[in-house]
Amino acid sequence: MKKTIIISAICLTFITTKANNIIFQTNNMLHSTHYMLHKSMVPADPRPRTIKQPNGKTLTFYIRGDERISWCETLDGYTLLNNEEGNLEYACIDENLNLVPSGILASNTEERDEEELNFLREIKPKLFFSKQQTDLMLGRCNNPTK
Repeated sequence: MKKTIIISAICLTFITTKANNIIFQTNNMLHSTHYMLHKSMVPADPRPRTIKQPNGKTLTFYIRGDERISWCETLDGYTLLNNEEGNLEYACIDENLNLVPSGILASNTEERDEEELNFLREIKPKLFFSKQQTDLMLGRCNNPTK
């Protein structure tokens, strides 16, 4: 089963295999013509996922949301977004009050360095998209050819 979920300007594609493994792919697209809105939204699989980040650190995270609005969180609740390369970074709020990648790769608590710890002291866990972002995501899901 293939599902595409729009997060800001990044489309995430989840492909569920027969063994119920999820392949997490990113595509830098502003539009998704592959999305079909289903009458009943399926929530994200609640099981944690573990990946190796490009800096060699491990990240275990949850995928939150459903087909319309989706994001990731660390085990201790910090919001994560994909950067342009598709790697998971801590999210922060920009000057327009939008949720954006911070530029700091996320990792598990025991592997966090001083830069990560200092950054996390300055933000709150459980950050969420702005109303403008959610309206855009919901609009694209309802009109997939836009």
